Amino acid sequence: MKLKILQLDELRHAYLAWRARFEANYRRFARRRGFKTFNDFAYHRRGFVECWAEPGFHRFWQVWNPGIAYFVYRIYIKLGGARMWVVPTLLSFVICGVIHTVIVVPFAGHWSFSVIVAFTFFGVLTVISRKLSRVLRQDRWPWIINTAINVGLVLVGFDIGFRVDRLFG
Repeated sequence: MKLKILQLDELRHAYLAWRARFEANYRRFARRRGFKTFNDFAYHRRGFVECWAEPGFHRFWQVWNPGIAYFVYRIYIKLGGARMWVVPTLLSFVICGVIHTVIVVPFAGHWSFSVIVAFTFFGVLTVISRKLSRVLRQDRWPWIINTAINVGLVLVGFDIGFRVDRLFG
């Protein structure tokens, strides 16, 4: 009995250490993306409203929904994103699309490829946006134009995803 209690205690301490590392890494990630506070109105405003005005589609995805952005970033890093960033970026978005689909399937009642196709499209747009960022210099554009472009690209991505799904569904 004493051995089981000791093992549970060791598991609890290991979990708490992992959680502390995770929170520290997440806060560092979020601060680099302009989040000064956590879990308050300013945090949610930055992650769900201000993100649309980011200059470049690739910057939009770095800020939008910080929890998912961190998840995608962790996948990206595990796939070798710091060295060769194009393939890890695309794979990160595909994996995120699959996970979104798996979460939605119980509610939708059937498998759909629309989100996977949309996220694959977002990955391609992210790569293109990052490649063209030095040429386009969107950081000098008015925020309203960046917002219109980012919203438009997200809508086009989902439209393409739903059209492909209808084509094969």
